[in-house]
Amino acid sequence: MIDTKIIEQARQTDIIAFFENQRGFLFTHRGSAYRCRQHPSLAVKNDRLSWYWHSRGTGGYGVLDYLIKIENIPFRKAVETVTSAETATSVETATSAETTLTRKQPTMASPRQEPEAPKTLILPEKAEIPNRVYDYLYRIRGIDIEIIQTLIREKKIYEDVQGNVVFVGYDEHNVPRFASLRGTYGDGGFRMDCIGSDKRYGFHMAAHTFSERLYIYESAIDAISGANLENIITGDKNAWWKYNRLSLAGTSDTALAYFLNKHTTIKDLVFCLDNDLTGELAAQYMADKYAGKGFNTRSAPPKYKDYNEDLRAWRDKARKGNGQQGAVKGWML
Repeated sequence: MIDTKIIEQARQTDIIAFFENQRGFLFTHRGSAYRCRQHPSLAVKNDRLSWYWHSRGTGGYGVLDYLIKIENIPFRKAVETVTSAETATSVETATSAETTLTRKQPTMASPRQEPEAPKTLILPEKAEIPNRVYDYLYRIRGIDIEIIQTLIREKKIYEDVQGNVVFVGYDEHNVPRFASLRGTYGDGGFRMDCIGSDKRYGFHMAAHTFSERLYIYESAIDAISGANLENIITGDKNAWWKYNRLSLAGTSDTALAYFLNKHTTIKDLVFCLDNDLTGELAAQYMADKYAGKGFNTRSAPPKYKDYNEDLRAWRDKARKGNGQQGAVKGWML
């Protein structure tokens, strides 16, 4: 049995120091949290112990929780990793309250690799009539019927038998390789990626005519909403197909890197990530990264939290009779 004092000392290890010294992560301190530069959705509170990885939907307290939940290291091995190699060899026999911990660098060289996703994407069964898709995307999310119909016709979205909206990402051969679900009941808070999804292939809307510009969003709904706002801003119902749009399904640039590798004519990148600290840091990181690769980059954050909130805000103002031009002001891309 591992001594409880050793466990407690491991739990109280400064996680920022551990990340920087043992994992090579760098952090920026802003307000009430530290944000990781390499993984912008990873945040650590000012106590330097409490952490949350937003894109993974997982958080915890201290290095032990991180090693167990993120790197899949068993509890005993996690304790040994945090404590010194010398202490680890005798940790099971240490019972004295006066046990001395010699803090050497943990010997684990790098995080474990994420397990590879299954090779075959498992898409949920399609509902015969997409009633919930129309109700949710049009009535709740404010997206034009014409856009919904086009995306259904192109098999980029559909409704499954459980009533969820399914957003599908295709590879260069038009084969489905990624899919995410979004609940349509209640507040629509349910969301998940389908088994076998490959995050290199994000949900995307290709321009119908040649375009060198790509708009990048965190979610499929925001990508669709941004396209819808393009119609409103320009007064052209077909403007939404003028540019390429890509969802990252989070704040990682995995899908972006792959998309650019397959679409070599893209020159201009516009980052439309959420208007919060995570989105801001991720947009800044990616804008700098891809500017260094020769792309023209800029950020175009939404006026509110995300582009769907912007779209719904415009709908609300329009319903209240404030006038289309006044409502649109502030949403220029």
